[in-house]
Amino acid sequence: MSEKNVLITGGAGYIGSLLVNLAPDNWKITVMDNCIMGNSEVQFQKKVNFVKEDIRNKSIIDDLIKKSDVVIHLAGIVGEASFKKNPKAAWEINQDATEKIVDLIKKYNKKLVFMSTCSVYGFNTGICTEETSPNPVDDYSRSKIKSEQYIQENLENYIIFRLGTVYGWSPRMRFDIIINRIIEKTLWKEQIEIFGGTQWRPFIHVKDAGKALILAAEKSTKNEIINIVGENHQLLDVAKQITDNLKIISEKEDNRSYHVDNKKIKEKLNWKPEMNIEKAIQEFK
Repeated sequence: MSEKNVLITGGAGYIGSLLVNLAPDNWKITVMDNCIMGNSEVQFQKKVNFVKEDIRNKSIIDDLIKKSDVVIHLAGIVGEASFKKNPKAAWEINQDATEKIVDLIKKYNKKLVFMSTCSVYGFNTGICTEETSPNPVDDYSRSKIKSEQYIQENLENYIIFRLGTVYGWSPRMRFDIIINRIIEKTLWKEQIEIFGGTQWRPFIHVKDAGKALILAAEKSTKNEIINIVGENHQLLDVAKQITDNLKIISEKEDNRSYHVDNKKIKEKLNWKPEMNIEKAIQEFK
């Protein structure tokens, strides 16, 4: 196989750090990450060119994109809680910097794989396909919608992934996401508080997400928006798969509820999920 130069922005994060370890041997990987999330000590299993820089640094990223065949753009402020901490910086990173990256990809005629989110569906009572109209309920989701639109208007070779709620073990762990938090608390024999519990969420193991990113970078498929989802569950049902030590709180902290279809990724990329919650519990143990 010929060598492929791949730039992964946010490559030292929760998804990116595992993606690097899963990547094909013919990938020559450059990771760009500012490490503000406490992830400067991530250990990669493969040799990478690590650039500790912010994606808002246009001069640095210009040169990196020019030298790449594919850009996997994972970097960004994730989730509404993080977005609210510094909205100005969040919009600069999620929207302005993404637009500059898209402009450079267009300039140098490269391929983009962009990580959006299923949160763009917000609150939907039906099953959401890629054709479902977005219904964002927060600025984080709105920033992703704007980025999706800019990509579609300016590029001719892209894959936009709408990512479900991720879980599972990674070299750079996150314990602020629901399944990981429930497993962690259960292993420490702590009670789990579930707010509401009837909300639907699409879930995907981080390893399955990484494999989808590799397929998107490798295959000739282009100009598609694709949901990455393994399975859909109501939050209370997820918690009951893991523990009986539950406390149900009737009011909801988060009103999003969406059930997401995954037929397209199976057909377009020949992808199928291999992980599940039980396997994730064994990883944690």
